[in-house]
Amino acid sequence: MKKSSAKLIIIIISAIALIGFTIIIINNYKNKTSFKYSSQSAEEIKPQQNQQDPVNKTINETDGKIKKESEILKVLPSDYVLGSPDAKVTFIEYASLSCPHCSSFHREAFEKIKSEYIETGKIKFIFRSFPLNHPALSSAMLSICHARENKENPTNKYYATIKILFKTQDSWAFDQKFLEKLEAILKLDGMDSESFKKCINDKSLQDKILRDRMDVAKSLQIKSTPSFFINQEVSEGYVDYKTLQKIIDKKLAE
Repeated sequence: MKKSSAKLIIIIISAIALIGFTIIIINNYKNKTSFKYSSQSAEEIKPQQNQQDPVNKTINETDGKIKKESEILKVLPSDYVLGSPDAKVTFIEYASLSCPHCSSFHREAFEKIKSEYIETGKIKFIFRSFPLNHPALSSAMLSICHARENKENPTNKYYATIKILFKTQDSWAFDQKFLEKLEAILKLDGMDSESFKKCINDKSLQDKILRDRMDVAKSLQIKSTPSFFINQEVSEGYVDYKTLQKIIDKKLAE
């Protein structure tokens, strides 16, 4: 009888431990998703590319091949262009600000590309938001609003905001109170509460971002974020700096 009781106790304790462990794993997945990528290299991340949401999946399955000659791959009036407008190579990134792989690109490779190619006048770089969820949409809106507030140099402010949002991604992108977190982050960078609320409630800006996103999904058939178009040559999902460097150098040599 004592042995049976002891076995029963062990089984109960094991079950409780297993349930507790499962809860921790689920909680970490929901709230700390990008932590698991912070120490990984591009090659380690590459096989786990961020897939699109069901809306874009449906579009991709029905719209045919990538239209590489699309007008979308030209510099648009709404773009914030970093680098010389006369640069031979145009480097366009489509990314979701809540995407861990996109954050990895900006953490590991972007500054090298900026110093070696953008600041030297060899390429012009354009970041375009491709939001995959509500936090990404809100942050995309805020990056544009914050840029518009800076009349002297909206382009620099736009990319400075993108950098801040990627750098702080773990603190807002996977939190149910992401708007509160974003407001605190943008407030530290000079955006007041009134401007923040006005931006978040800007229906026309929200509609434009979503409309552009749908147009891009139809035209370019993006299947993962980030996706890069370097003089219209596509590289889907984050690859390492050297791989992107090879594509850039090839386009510069053409």
